[in-house]
Amino acid sequence: MKTKLGGRNLAILVALGAAACLGNISGSPSSSGVGIGTGTGSASGSANGGSGSVGGTGSGGGSGSGPAACAPSASFAPARLSLISDEQYRNVVRDVFGVTLPASFVVSTQASPSGSYPYNEGAQIVPTTVQAYLRAADQVASSMTVMPPCTAGAVNHTCMDQYLRTSLPRAWRRPVTDQEFADLMTIFDSGAMDGVPRQIQLTVEAALIHPAFLYRSEIGTNAATATGKVTLTPYELASAVGFAMLNSAPDPTLWARAVDGSLAQPAVLAGEVARLLTVPAAKANLTKKVSYYLDFETLRLISKDAATYPQFASLQSTLYDSSQMFLNEIMWMPSSSNPTRGRFNELFTSRRVYTNQAMSAAYGLPSVTGTALQPVTTTGDAYNAGVLTQPALLAASSKKNAGDDEIHRGLWIYYNLLCAPPVMDPPPGALAAAMGMKGSTIEIAHQRDTGCGFLCHGRFDPFGIVTLNYDGSGVYRTKDPTSTPPGAPIDNVAYALPDVLPGVMPNSTLMVGVASIPAVQLKGAADVAQLFASGRQVSDCAAGTLATYTLDHSPEKEGSCQLQNLKDAFRQSQSFTDLFTSILTSPAFLTRDIE
Repeated sequence: MKTKLGGRNLAILVALGAAACLGNISGSPSSSGVGIGTGTGSASGSANGGSGSVGGTGSGGGSGSGPAACAPSASFAPARLSLISDEQYRNVVRDVFGVTLPASFVVSTQASPSGSYPYNEGAQIVPTTVQAYLRAADQVASSMTVMPPCTAGAVNHTCMDQYLRTSLPRAWRRPVTDQEFADLMTIFDSGAMDGVPRQIQLTVEAALIHPAFLYRSEIGTNAATATGKVTLTPYELASAVGFAMLNSAPDPTLWARAVDGSLAQPAVLAGEVARLLTVPAAKANLTKKVSYYLDFETLRLISKDAATYPQFASLQSTLYDSSQMFLNEIMWMPSSSNPTRGRFNELFTSRRVYTNQAMSAAYGLPSVTGTALQPVTTTGDAYNAGVLTQPALLAASSKKNAGDDEIHRGLWIYYNLLCAPPVMDPPPGALAAAMGMKGSTIEIAHQRDTGCGFLCHGRFDPFGIVTLNYDGSGVYRTKDPTSTPPGAPIDNVAYALPDVLPGVMPNSTLMVGVASIPAVQLKGAADVAQLFASGRQVSDCAAGTLATYTLDHSPEKEGSCQLQNLKDAFRQSQSFTDLFTSILTSPAFLTRDIE
């Protein structure tokens, strides 16, 4: 049903525009990670026979630029008003109003075709999104079937007022004033001549395009006059925890702790975080954040050449489900070897793959029967490096639709797992020169890594070369189809520059022209996995990235010492649950900086 904008609606749109100018909404970080971190100490370690330890006490996801001072009193984020995402919009109307919009329903913005984490601190209300929000509100209104205490076919002023007083504060994530309720009921009454469906539509429209619904408020009670920082109100704190753990409004129990004010007490907040960590919806949401961190979400968006990989399309959804079951086991399922569950380093040491009959046949995994995914434990050289050799990740990180793609696989590790600094741009003519290179994949890589490659491809190619035992769809192989003649043994030995892996002692040398430079020899993906499992560079990067996804803001920007503390704690505990708990109960989470 089309809607004409009356005076009340126009006033709301003016408020939306004003709200967009308040607070501090910073630009979002890149989808590849959170950038270079900072350190408070030196890094040390050793490597022997191609493996070693990325050790030391320095933090930060970067490639070791040295100690840098942190800010002792800084918060994790600035005081801000930020638009909720489309997914958050769908989740809030589901959880508060009982209306389920399909995941494919576009509220205001098309989903990213890259599969990157869906948040944008810099999002603004513009005329086209106003119309989109009105259409979404119409869809919600037309789908509302239960509005207690209203009964079907008997919605009137009295019961609608009661319904709004019960439900709207949680949707707006703050108390609603009597005047605001009165304004909404005036809108409800204005549609009486057009019937109850029209009354509901107008009222829901007004409620769902209100700034209190569309914007997340983290400004405390005195942001306009405060200096330094503000403390979140109990309602803002409940909202921040709700979006972090549920990607939605606070659930009724969390909301009750905001209403009675007790959520501001550290013990109560810690208790609520611990409770939510047992809630299936929160587990699913936090698992999805880790899935975004590992780029599993891109798998559903890629395509492969059907002639080269004839079984990929039919197994694509199976591979994705396999990845999610792998993450669920790592993060939440206790075992005899991991009774506390959720240890980060098991991402790199696990040899478990979830597979079914068709997937095992296609990927050479241990045989199982049936269509249901079942865990198997691999042996030998295949699928022996945890997440690095999960079929889903191997397929997702290979961006070419056919042939080897050691470049993008290497870049994925370089940026997503190491949070390494950007590489230099290729020099003029580099692409033409690359197109003219001849030989096998490994021979071309060696040519590429000696010109521009020493400071460019040489920084990330090695992390892709170690996966050459796996084709573009993630199938294990031992023969090189690009060699002359085809079928030579795969060469997956690579040499990483020491500054890309700070703390790992060089155990080999690399020839660059006529010069010999120290290097870290990597004999396949298992060597890389061992480095990542035993060191802290990757855990620091993960902590920063997951903190960003939890806050919908990169806390690296504020440089809080509390961020350093949680990285240190994560390095020691390796616990996903401890990491999320540390973020949400940190003193730096309870405040916002005035910038």
